[in-house]
Amino acid sequence: MGKAGCYLKLVASVFFNLQPMTGTMGDAMLGGGAGLWWSNLTGILFFHFGNIVSCTDFYLHAPPGAEKKKGWGYLGNLPITAMWIYQAATWFLVGANFLSCSLNGKVGTSFVPTTGLPVVICQVAGGFLLLLGSVVYTIWCDGFRNFNH
Repeated sequence: MGKAGCYLKLVASVFFNLQPMTGTMGDAMLGGGAGLWWSNLTGILFFHFGNIVSCTDFYLHAPPGAEKKKGWGYLGNLPITAMWIYQAATWFLVGANFLSCSLNGKVGTSFVPTTGLPVVICQVAGGFLLLLGSVVYTIWCDGFRNFNH
């Protein structure tokens, strides 16, 4: 099950790269300078489902060193904690992408403009939670003190 989550996130990375790649091409059939309109939304959906699969896997098959009775802050449980933080982040990012996605690439067809407050709040919250999850992973692997890994 863990590999399935990994593969979903790998597929997401392909979709995340399509939008800027097609945007730099400037081809009107590919969305002009904005690139493919659907690729970021598709990417975040794959990434989010990958996080859900990873959290489910951690719930069903705790990783080595994890102890459910010791709480979220226990060192062995930090990878699980970080993955749940990532999942919370992608909930916000899915919302932001869905609200601001211009359907069929037509300007003005999004539910909320990219600069609209709901989109900004979701983007900032999602970005902050991704950072927080990364910090938790770094604490778990002692990455702030030991750069020899």
